[in-house]
Amino acid sequence: MTLEDEENTWLLALEAALHDGCDVDSLLNITRGRTLPEECRQQVWYQCLGGGSKISNFSEFDEVFDLPEQSVIRADCQAIVANLGNAEEDKVSIVCDVESVVSHYCKSRHLQYASQRQWADLLTPLLAAKLSPDRLYVCFEEILEKYIPRESSPGSPIYHFLRLLLLYHDPQLSNHLDSLKITPDQYAAPWVRSLFGSVCSLDTVMSLWDAYFQERDPFFVAFLSLVILVNARDRVLSERSSAAVIETIIALPAPLSAADAPDFCTLARYYAMRTPNTFRKEYQNSIFGSVYLSGGDGGDGGHVTGALPLAQALCLPVAPEELLASTSSAMYPPESSQVGFFVIDCRPADQFSNGHLPNAFHLDSSLMLEAVSSFNTALQGLFIAHRQAVEADTPGTGAHLCLVGGGTEEEDPLLHMVAAAMLQQHTAFVSLAKGGYRGIHRALEPDVETELAEHNRNNCHVCVGAAKRPPSPAPSQSSSCADKPDASQADSTLFNKFSSFSSVFKIKSADLKDKLVDYITNPAGDDSGRPVVARHASPDDTGDLYRGAGDIFTIGEDDAAAKTRGTVERVLLSDLLKKPSTITSFACHQVRENGYMIPSHLVLTQHGVLLVRCIEGKSKYGDIVASRSLSSIMKITSKKKHPDLITFKYGTTRADGEAVITDMDRFLIPNASRATHAVKELILQQSDDAAASEANK
Repeated sequence: MTLEDEENTWLLALEAALHDGCDVDSLLNITRGRTLPEECRQQVWYQCLGGGSKISNFSEFDEVFDLPEQSVIRADCQAIVANLGNAEEDKVSIVCDVESVVSHYCKSRHLQYASQRQWADLLTPLLAAKLSPDRLYVCFEEILEKYIPRESSPGSPIYHFLRLLLLYHDPQLSNHLDSLKITPDQYAAPWVRSLFGSVCSLDTVMSLWDAYFQERDPFFVAFLSLVILVNARDRVLSERSSAAVIETIIALPAPLSAADAPDFCTLARYYAMRTPNTFRKEYQNSIFGSVYLSGGDGGDGGHVTGALPLAQALCLPVAPEELLASTSSAMYPPESSQVGFFVIDCRPADQFSNGHLPNAFHLDSSLMLEAVSSFNTALQGLFIAHRQAVEADTPGTGAHLCLVGGGTEEEDPLLHMVAAAMLQQHTAFVSLAKGGYRGIHRALEPDVETELAEHNRNNCHVCVGAAKRPPSPAPSQSSSCADKPDASQADSTLFNKFSSFSSVFKIKSADLKDKLVDYITNPAGDDSGRPVVARHASPDDTGDLYRGAGDIFTIGEDDAAAKTRGTVERVLLSDLLKKPSTITSFACHQVRENGYMIPSHLVLTQHGVLLVRCIEGKSKYGDIVASRSLSSIMKITSKKKHPDLITFKYGTTRADGEAVITDMDRFLIPNASRATHAVKELILQQSDDAAASEANK
């Protein structure tokens, strides 16, 4: 099926679904984040914003316009309608409808209207979508109470969260803004109050909201803001004037066009997938929701590690359940997530030796005060172990660092200092385990003996503390653990602080130690990854802010493009990978043209590349949905700031040597350089074999 056929197919399916009145989930399965046709937009928006299941009270409006600020409301409504260019005979009735919507919402929520709320920027796209007054009210109410932060004045929770998000993904940029005393409310307030409606053109906002409402994620505005900041990091880092930086950032969204919106949202999804999900539960109620909701953080209280209020949090929290799910040594991170954790246990040595996660690395935080040089050396050695574990795709580890303490602020006086030390070195993906070891211990009950390494009930400080508590009607599960022999005491040498990595690391411990010695004696060693660039067909090939990509390498001498689509073959993945013709495979997500990500595998064979799509609920099977010959690959490109987003471009070579691109695939591949390097080697090998065959003729 060609791209044009696929485009026509989904449009016909959408029109039929809207005609039949299908539910929102069925609609989203058709639209999949695509930009919507104008004639269908208002119906899809209405469904995505709860119109199909929400009862509107707009009919109860008393049509009495008597609010103290009524004249301001009317003037703002007149300005909105004037900017839309409606016919003169329609303007009066439209102004009346908009004023009714705003007035009724203020009365029903007991709110005082203010132009600074930027409701006009929210109403303008809704009016442009030609919603009826009743539907206009439903959509306006849902946007305000689901997608717009309840508080957006300086110091509000949404800005603290945005800072934590930037600190997690780009600590250098975050630290630079902090050094200039620039807070997110100084540049992001118009973005979060209007969902970019006040800073982008109307066409751009309409396309952006198409994807936004289909996403159904209130935090999506924070990830869109993150994309803007990261893409401008070089310009921001080069500035030393606070005023200049703020002016630069504020102006960044304005040039975006409607064509940029899909890629803009794709990059936001990329960051969302690479962020631990605990924040959604922790911060949802403190940031979003009706004005009737309380502003509590919904956590366990400030005394629990990783549960500080947003304004005081040093970095993002990770719940024990999320940490355990993604660090199990028996599996890789779930297909729906790009987050895998490298666990760093910062408790004292005696606590660590009496129970810890099997894949945890130990870093004694007390070294920060007792032996600073030893702590710095241990920290650098740990970074080496982390990098090697990630490069080796070691099960139970990932690129994201999660620090584990005892579990309460009183037990972890130095834990935040360790996190701060990492962030000062611009270490990305640093988080704190909420509840620390206590939370992990609680989440694993009653299986702590089998799930924790070296667990000793007699000396484990959680078990001992539970045993000392007065008996309760429900006895503690941890007190029922069977006794185990005491763990042997570790030596006091530096290397023994890394001796209890986990069962999955022990086999490599000697090699890690040798490399750690080499690092300590040769700290200036090469830390660069393997180069992906092989050759450039066009060094001047550049792209725009979101849609373009720098050329990685190009093969332009090959034969005609070859691919097969339309025929789907279901295979047992283990059988496919065992075939003699299969060389290797890479877990990935296929990124469709609408930005949606589908769990998949790229399988490299001697003949080409297979795209195998994962089947929900059947992890052992996959559908081969595309087969690409090596000769059809014209270019492989990546975005400079998002190297894991890879685009394969396919086509043919004309007689004059010019490559004609006819199709493309985009993938999100962890450690993508390994995949592109493998494909490049296959292409070059095929080229060499063809040249040798020609020479022998």
